Amino acid sequence: MEVGGGLSARRCSYCSSPAIYLRRYSGEYLCRRHFMESVEARVRRALRGKLRGRLRVGLAVSGGKDSLTMAYIMWRLSRRHPETELVGLIVDEGIRGYRDRSIEHARRLLEQLGISYEIGSFEEEFGVTVDELVRELSVRIPCSYCGVLRRRMLEMLGRRLGVKAILTGHNANDLAETVLLNVIQGNIRHLVQELEVGEGYIPHVTPLRYVPEAEVVLYAYLAGIDYFEDSCPYVPYALRREIRDFLNTLENRHPGIVFNVLSAAERMRRERIPTRPCKICGYPTTRETCRSCEMLEEIRRLKRERKRKLTGQRHPVIPGG
Repeated sequence: MEVGGGLSARRCSYCSSPAIYLRRYSGEYLCRRHFMESVEARVRRALRGKLRGRLRVGLAVSGGKDSLTMAYIMWRLSRRHPETELVGLIVDEGIRGYRDRSIEHARRLLEQLGISYEIGSFEEEFGVTVDELVRELSVRIPCSYCGVLRRRMLEMLGRRLGVKAILTGHNANDLAETVLLNVIQGNIRHLVQELEVGEGYIPHVTPLRYVPEAEVVLYAYLAGIDYFEDSCPYVPYALRREIRDFLNTLENRHPGIVFNVLSAAERMRRERIPTRPCKICGYPTTRETCRSCEMLEEIRRLKRERKRKLTGQRHPVIPGG
């Protein structure tokens, strides 16, 4: 990626304005207007055939660059489609000093755009926070718990607000990372199978799927979006972080690698698997018991174990007593 100063002598590939950005994987030089228009065109492409008719759409907003950029672009596009109603879905996982601060950025932008929103809390809905998982229940890497329960929280908010689709801020890099993560962890079936949309299922849509992370950052800067920049304090422990660094290195050396990974994964999808209601919560799943319910039961087990240990410390057994 090349931005700014080094391009001062270059002109946009589509007009005579000065170029501000070189899209290395395509060779395009873009001015401010054509760069922003091209990003919005990619969002429209990602949404093609996904949102039809008069409907309410949920925007999963965290306060970071991706979700706020997605929300801003959707707001711009919705002005041409008044039949589409946007509503914000915010999840508070309970990461003190991080999520509480990022939520303020999310609320501020949604209020500026006139988009109503609702906040769902892990503590209120599931009786646990991510901080509690790590500090009290000894879960060293909470990312899998957080990801599964966050998705469930979004679905709960979506049902509560009557949305027909949930839009997330995952960009092209995020999705390519997920592909590589599944390969490394041996989850090949996740690459070749696609869930059938059944009753009770709210489809998740990724408007930024064709937008690389670097272009999300530049768009946010040009649009004046005030996003929360800090990373989750638990990210350094995640395998995804290592995959992200690896993918960024490859993309810098070989522009277009991210799109190649995504294209390969999309071509591999062949099998559609049906869903059925979870026997505990009733949410759609491919198994008898959904992953969310399994994790919540595991959390309850960890809490019981911790309580027994604390009780044992307060009432030690005296030998020979």
